[in-house]
Amino acid sequence: MQVDEATRKRYEDEAPELLDFIEAAQESPWIMRKNSAGFCVKLEDGLCGIHKKYGDRFLGDACHFYPRVTRALGSQIMMTASMSCPEIARIALLEDALFQMNDAQVDRLPSVLKNYLPDGMSENDAFMIHQAFLSAAADGASSAEHLFLRIASASRSLERIDMKSWPAMTPYYLQHADERIPTPEKNINDPFNLLHALCGLIVASHKPPSARLRAVIDAMEMALSVRLDWDKVQIHADEKSLHSYHQLREEWNNKNASLVAPMLQRWLQMQMSLALFPFNGLGKTLSERITMIGVRLAIIRLAILCNCSMHKEESLQTVVVRVVQSVSRFLDHLGSSEFSMEIFTETGWVRESRMCGLLENEKNNKKINS
Repeated sequence: MQVDEATRKRYEDEAPELLDFIEAAQESPWIMRKNSAGFCVKLEDGLCGIHKKYGDRFLGDACHFYPRVTRALGSQIMMTASMSCPEIARIALLEDALFQMNDAQVDRLPSVLKNYLPDGMSENDAFMIHQAFLSAAADGASSAEHLFLRIASASRSLERIDMKSWPAMTPYYLQHADERIPTPEKNINDPFNLLHALCGLIVASHKPPSARLRAVIDAMEMALSVRLDWDKVQIHADEKSLHSYHQLREEWNNKNASLVAPMLQRWLQMQMSLALFPFNGLGKTLSERITMIGVRLAIIRLAILCNCSMHKEESLQTVVVRVVQSVSRFLDHLGSSEFSMEIFTETGWVRESRMCGLLENEKNNKKINS
């Protein structure tokens, strides 16, 4: 966990004994030291020892605000939350009347608060654009997959024009986005490529997956009749794998697809909120941010499909929340999009037509490359 400089100074001035529990790091000025199991040294019986003894005033920003995420649009401060937290995942996926902006008073803000207001754009215009994308993700008449493709189409159109024109053109592009969505370009290997990509990202992070995430991936392997080789970062699939996937999809479409659809839509709304979309997100460009969200949607959907099939004794909602939280805990904390984009470029998912194919149901494919 990161420790900001203001918190380190507070330790130095008011509780110097806490300096023994932090150390310098490359990704942050300071981090909490870890024990032999890889957890924070002040994690005591599942609780924070610093919070317990000293109070939340002595928590660094990362610990104090989690799972809240705070960003600025000019003078407007906006706070949302991350679904890497199990309770936030449950609330976001299952409760109604979410994603409405509400005024609130807080007694603390992060010591470093990045401002995402583009140069030359007013706060009101930026806020309106963000709200337009939030609303676009909330259209109950369409699936999460189609809503994403609509958002992706509008985003790619915005990327081609001067940002000064965004306030006027955002509503237009969203309204006419369906006209620009290309014909899907499918690949029968995509379900297996998704699992392989997730495996590659985990290996590249040099951090072992949590027990919960590993259980989710194990269920995906079993449901798809594939085997991951973590040492060589390979996936082994054959004709049986394709047959297993088609059986899963048929069962899914008949039983669970309509029940999970509202949860996937809320997941998409959370991505718009979490990223302060389109002004932020993982990716250097708007096209990259869209690609990252689209692939994550495909991974989440596939993981839910597989885990619901393998855990039929549990309630659908329980499985979905567990899958989303565990996958989000990893993907939401990726520090860079570079390696992800290398993988997604190789699979072709950076192309809009391939993204359309990735998010469509595969029903008529008959063979797989082994």
